[in-house]
Amino acid sequence: MGKTTRSSLGILLAATAAFWVGSGCSRDDSVAPPRDWLPDDLSKAVVTGPLGEPTFVETFDQHFNTGNWSFFGNPDNRIEIIEMNGGNPGAFLHARCGVWGCLDTYAPQLRTQLGVASIFTGDYRQKNVTGVGVDIAIFGPEYVTTGGRPLSILLRHDSGTPHDYSDDITVFWAGNKGIPMPTGAFKEFEIPVPSQSATLPMGWGVLSGYGTGDDDADWNRVITGVSQLTFFFGDPEMFFIFQQWEIGVDNVRIWCEE
Repeated sequence: MGKTTRSSLGILLAATAAFWVGSGCSRDDSVAPPRDWLPDDLSKAVVTGPLGEPTFVETFDQHFNTGNWSFFGNPDNRIEIIEMNGGNPGAFLHARCGVWGCLDTYAPQLRTQLGVASIFTGDYRQKNVTGVGVDIAIFGPEYVTTGGRPLSILLRHDSGTPHDYSDDITVFWAGNKGIPMPTGAFKEFEIPVPSQSATLPMGWGVLSGYGTGDDDADWNRVITGVSQLTFFFGDPEMFFIFQQWEIGVDNVRIWCEE
């Protein structure tokens, strides 16, 4: 796939950058990472088992939020809260519409945060990441439109300079499965990530590449140093109308193969 650079969109996306490269994603790490990364009841956040089962699942139980997932770039905002019921199942992260306003954007972007190292960041090739996933529900408002929007992912490398967006590299996969209709029902998404590929995989593109002109080099730089994972509501190469959104997310997960 040819080089695709979208400077204005790249700057917008870069403003949500994450800085730290995360820890390992081996089975051992998923069972017993540092205690401040996991809720008290490990069974509510970690899934272990044979290949094909997620290595780690963040269920938002006990108000825990691995990677500080947020649509706002700031998990301490007043609009997002963790609800203890109504998820898929149980707790979920809820971007509400109410007295504090709504998420108002052309494309919601659920993302990890600047300075937060977690199982969702780091060297995906070394960890042998094979996929990521999330469950999404859209509650409204009643006039929101979701048609024509696939769920895509962005992987970003900040080149060790989180406040200088000009040298960031972002690769993306534009999904082929549409985001949910605004019915409040959760829809599950599982997206393959071919971390062992030495060349830019089929179906992937480079959104911003620091002007290298080498898609394969950009891919390798990102996949061995993911600073931020973003679930993007739409095709990143397209622009959509601004709307207000009320969204629920649950079971953010990652697969790593031994």
